[in-house]
Amino acid sequence: MIVRFLHSTYCNAALFGGLLFLLMGYLILHFPPKSVKTWYGYRTFLSTRNQEMWDAANKDAAMISRRVGFIILLIGICCALIFPSQTDWFMYITVGAVVVGVLYITGYTEWMLTNEFDDDGRRRIPPKL
Repeated sequence: MIVRFLHSTYCNAALFGGLLFLLMGYLILHFPPKSVKTWYGYRTFLSTRNQEMWDAANKDAAMISRRVGFIILLIGICCALIFPSQTDWFMYITVGAVVVGVLYITGYTEWMLTNEFDDDGRRRIPPKL
């Protein structure tokens, strides 16, 4: 039974990646990491500059992660329903969706940090309420 599931189209990277992004976004949004030294959170060079950048990056990454996770989950469900078996194109689409999702989350969050904070890590614009 497990082998049958592993070879079915319902076992794909987009479904697992989408669920992982949804879970990650939910956990970071509802249980935000308190400091830069915690073991989880959105961790890049820009986001670990100071506490204010860390908080802003994790809040933004959590919201984007939930949106991207939902879209990737829909792509995975559509691919599972459309493709009769796990073909090369099936793998390209499902794995590609996860890769593009990771790149989008990282790129958008880094872009937001560079626009919202100056080179010294001080906020340029007031935070959104």
